[in-house]
Amino acid sequence: MNPPILYIVVPCYNEQEVLPFSAPMLKDELCLLIHKKKVAENSRILFVDDGSKDKTWELILDFSQKDSHFCGISLSRNRGHQNALLAGLMEVRRKCDIAISIDC
Repeated sequence: MNPPILYIVVPCYNEQEVLPFSAPMLKDELCLLIHKKKVAENSRILFVDDGSKDKTWELILDFSQKDSHFCGISLSRNRGHQNALLAGLMEVRRKCDIAISIDC
């Protein structure tokens, strides 16, 4: 049996100060799970930019261009934490076996 595909959904709003620290920590945890064969190699971390006014989206793009473990979507404007979370969950629902959320 193949390990399940995991997506970690992370709603983000004006997180430019935090993302450089939280993204590597999340990646380390995901890679540990992949290494232990608890989750599939194509598991991902999905950042959902909730209309941030700072450089959050630029950081998400940079992470996703440099490392395939990261991906992101950007909402056109701030819609609130729950709506950003729902957007992320709807985005990954057909791509994974397990989806969990965590705050940035």
